[in-house]
Amino acid sequence: MVNLSDKYKCNRQFHWMSSVTGDQEVLENLNQQMALFYGQDNERKLYQEMLNSIEETMPPENSLTCRFLKYISDLQPETVLEIGCANGRLYRQLRNYGYKGGYSGIEVANYIIEENQKYHPEANWNYATAYEIPFPDGSFDVCFSFYVIEHLVYPEKALQEMMRVIKPKGSLILIFPDFVQSGRFASQLLGLSTSGTASQKLRKGKLIDAVVSIYDSRVRLRNALKNAVARYGLFPVNLSPICLSFPSVMGADVDGIYIASKNELHQWGVKEGYSVDYPCGVEGEFAEHAFMSIRKSEL
Repeated sequence: MVNLSDKYKCNRQFHWMSSVTGDQEVLENLNQQMALFYGQDNERKLYQEMLNSIEETMPPENSLTCRFLKYISDLQPETVLEIGCANGRLYRQLRNYGYKGGYSGIEVANYIIEENQKYHPEANWNYATAYEIPFPDGSFDVCFSFYVIEHLVYPEKALQEMMRVIKPKGSLILIFPDFVQSGRFASQLLGLSTSGTASQKLRKGKLIDAVVSIYDSRVRLRNALKNAVARYGLFPVNLSPICLSFPSVMGADVDGIYIASKNELHQWGVKEGYSVDYPCGVEGEFAEHAFMSIRKSEL
């Protein structure tokens, strides 16, 4: 296996590539490394600790999470599938919001699936990837993923597979950070080191590093994100995420792979013949945190 951290030294360069038309060997090497990062207990430890730090209490009223859970519950689907179920937090919260239908969840870490099966035997837990969902066509009324698609090496392949298992008139519901809209992409190294934000670097006396970080974040990265599809091709991904190059650094989206954009996903959905909706619109919080529903036609 090619070591991407060696092939693409983690520096200020943008080592991005289309996941559709890019070098398949390079992409598959990245996919295997990310599979280890998410799937193995020792590799996943810091990441899982971060996930476990999220409180199990009911989310605040009108928060994105609250609106998302209410939206699914109000649809009253008979069956739902969660992609990237982790420790089952959203399953428990859905039940708290009154969802009474059948639930299935898939996750790439087998040991987590085994824990979920132990604590929630009433639900259906499966060790699988978003690229090979172990259910027949048209199995679910709703399939959803909550901050997952941005972590996938092959987002288009996952979208096709998720739509496959949805029934006619069913919906795929996605929550994800719109990196293009926000101009932020935490898995990309900015400045000359990973030692914090520009202000933190200043406090440490790293003046040059801080200045370069400010330029990178406010100018260089924003421009690159806006032009990523035009320059690299459809569904562009970061080949050298911080989580692989600096495994001791952990934080939100340092494992971001796909340069997620609601505009790109919208265009994909329309091209495939689906209807696309934004249950909470695209303004304010929902400009940078996409809440999208992609619906199958009746036929």
